[in-house]
Amino acid sequence: MENHLAKSTEERTFQYQDSLPSLPVPSLEESLKKYLESVKPFANKEEYKKTEEIVQKFQDGIGRKLHQKLLERAKGKRNWVFVVLIIEN
Repeated sequence: MENHLAKSTEERTFQYQDSLPSLPVPSLEESLKKYLESVKPFANKEEYKKTEEIVQKFQDGIGRKLHQKLLERAKGKRNWVFVVLIIEN
């Protein structure tokens, strides 16, 4: 009985997954603004200013290229989300 309940719930939860529209890719600017908003409560003024500088550099540089790749991925994939790890020394 327990196994049947779990399977039944899973089927109902994902039953209409294929008929739902994909979420749009947010703009780079919107994403970076949300990122800065999420960082602000945890950073002091100096840390936040440095973070803003890094975000601006990212936005003006590789961020544009990565965002373009994300937009391209979204054209052909239902789930366009992917993770990019950037390590700055």
